[in-house]
Amino acid sequence: MLAALLAMHSLVPTTRGLALIVDSMLPWSWVLIALLLLIALFRLSLLSIAGVLIPVVVWASMFWPYLQPAGDPGGADLTVATQNVGARLPQPSATALSLVEQQPDIVTIQEFESLSGQIIQDQMSSHYEHSQVKGSVGVWSSWPMSAAEEVDLGLPWIRAFATTISTDHGDVRFYAVHLPSVRPGQESLRNAALSTLARQVSADPAERVIVAGDFNSASTDRYFSRLTDDLTDSRAEVGGGFGFSWPSRLPLTRLDHSLSRGIDPVADEVLDRGTSDHRAVLVSYDF
Repeated sequence: MLAALLAMHSLVPTTRGLALIVDSMLPWSWVLIALLLLIALFRLSLLSIAGVLIPVVVWASMFWPYLQPAGDPGGADLTVATQNVGARLPQPSATALSLVEQQPDIVTIQEFESLSGQIIQDQMSSHYEHSQVKGSVGVWSSWPMSAAEEVDLGLPWIRAFATTISTDHGDVRFYAVHLPSVRPGQESLRNAALSTLARQVSADPAERVIVAGDFNSASTDRYFSRLTDDLTDSRAEVGGGFGFSWPSRLPLTRLDHSLSRGIDPVADEVLDRGTSDHRAVLVSYDF
């Protein structure tokens, strides 16, 4: 039954957020597999132990890309950092400086509001020559950027924009996003925004595209695949574990992503917990 649930989780109904919970917790199903194995060992049943191998094989086939050794950034051509800093963040200067210390070429920050948000903007702008801010989403870059173009996600407020960044290796179309929050049974806004974003990115003629930010969607969420059908998920590509980023104290899922097309991710790192409820994600790319 566990193997069937893993293999056919897309058939779980969306009623009352059931699919959202199951999809998001799929990586943690190894805990159930381990429990079954302990029971089989306790019973000293070879047949039971052999039976546990079925969900083991299914789980491994689903998640083997994440289990590869972590990629080495080496002399990467471009590094992107993304973090949702949360409204009214305590110690905003420390959070901004912890990102700057990683020396990323491009930084996107979501949900900076009130005084803490202004402090973060000021800190980032003092370290980066180029910046664009729309609503509560911002991008800072070591290279020049075109004017921010709002991405309409069908929401009454700005939660995403696109800009073209002229790097030393060529232009990159960069989307900074913060999709709507999601709760079990209340995911329709996020699902619609994911679909809209996927259509717009797919229609973008740019050769190189990076979409980074807080997607409020786990890598295993069935609706997230609408983006990964066209874009490469950095963590799935480079391995090193699941890279959970939320909640920061005890990460259980990955809501923060950097997806790409036409540019290759070579390393993906989740930074240590700061004062936000999201951990920062740092991704390195080669052209």
